[in-house]
Amino acid sequence: MSRFYHIEIARHAAGVDLKWVDNLLSHFKVPGVESGTQGVARRITLDGVYHVALIARLNRGMGMSVSTSVALASRLLASESSRAIVGSGLELHVDRRAFAIEIDRRINDAVEASTPPRRGRPPRRASE
Repeated sequence: MSRFYHIEIARHAAGVDLKWVDNLLSHFKVPGVESGTQGVARRITLDGVYHVALIARLNRGMGMSVSTSVALASRLLASESSRAIVGSGLELHVDRRAFAIEIDRRINDAVEASTPPRRGRPPRRASE
């Protein structure tokens, strides 16, 4: 059975703000992310957290557009060699082991430090 994380965990693991992750998941189909209907929290698998973190690094660290980052992250994480040809004579490689170790550590830190926000209206107070 696969474990699911909430958006705050993905935000922490990727090292970006919550709005950035929310915009990413609202505008792009990211592997490992289950989007529910309005009012239902997104469910993100470990693979989804890896995708969000790699997309953030490609976008922020390398200056790629978000759409290019989404496509390239999917190719890199789907490839057994973790390599993708990005141009004539250019190849991008991700050290998947080091990347996974770092993201797993960040996930563990986030799980210890955060709780998912409650969704919906607060419960009614008991009549006094």
